[in-house]
Amino acid sequence: MQITSVVNQKGGVGKTALSVGAAAALAERGRRVLLIDLDPQGHATTEMLGLEEVPPQAPSLAKALTKVWKGPVEELIVPHRRSNIGPGGAFDVIPTSPGMFDLVRRLDQFRVPGWQLARVVQFANYDHVIIDCPPALDVLTNNALAATHGILVPVQPDRTSIRALRLLNDQLYYVQTALNRPPIPYFGVVPGLYRRPMSGYAVAALEELKQFGYPLLAHVPLGVVMNEAAARGMPVTTFAPETTQAFAFREIAAVLDGHLARQQPSAPIPAEDDFVFEDFITQVAQTRNENDNGARKKLYDLMPKRPRD
Repeated sequence: MQITSVVNQKGGVGKTALSVGAAAALAERGRRVLLIDLDPQGHATTEMLGLEEVPPQAPSLAKALTKVWKGPVEELIVPHRRSNIGPGGAFDVIPTSPGMFDLVRRLDQFRVPGWQLARVVQFANYDHVIIDCPPALDVLTNNALAATHGILVPVQPDRTSIRALRLLNDQLYYVQTALNRPPIPYFGVVPGLYRRPMSGYAVAALEELKQFGYPLLAHVPLGVVMNEAAARGMPVTTFAPETTQAFAFREIAAVLDGHLARQQPSAPIPAEDDFVFEDFITQVAQTRNENDNGARKKLYDLMPKRPRD
């Protein structure tokens, strides 16, 4: 299983359209694909694919990430039935839910934030998992980066995207260092949301983007066909299969499939590290006894301890 995160902290760059388009094109190739809508705004779920948000009482991604619900990942998944699927393929979705808006604060309470999503999806039975990340470098994006085998980065051909790439590189380094995981490769940078013919300003910005040395994949220009497909809850590869945008998503899917064939073993997911109050008290007591020679010495030893076997 290959996990690809579609990430850019800059909003309005076509991230959700790329996530849905790449996932649908992979399913069209006969791959089993799972799209995870990690963005609390839920545009992939509702606007692009015409699916319902998860009801508050049902199992949801938000509940799974915070361990309020601990069932199998299959109970979070809904199929998308308005897509062209190749033989043996599937296009399934883990949709957004109302609890996603409060998730950042709750995930920050975990001792090692970052691995929750990897634990949720580790036993999913798919060729590809595509994660539509939120437009922020927050704990949700960190979860996607911790789990991912590589990233797709949608960009507009302008100079604000150059700064966004630099900030993203800083975040990649932070996640790799904090979680002690292997370097996260760029599967590609996808220019989009520009009008044809490309302006001189856009061409110059694209040349600057090339200086980063990341692979530039097929371009996805603006087109009303994207809005028309979303209005019908369909990916553009199904709604308008002969358009420039559909062909671009198929080229990007081919690149992702190529990486799947060369996939390296993923980083091992750390064992569970739940917070245990009694263990915390023991650690505090040990530190106090080692460093305090005053009247407070041994104070924390009076706290109740969990019995050991």
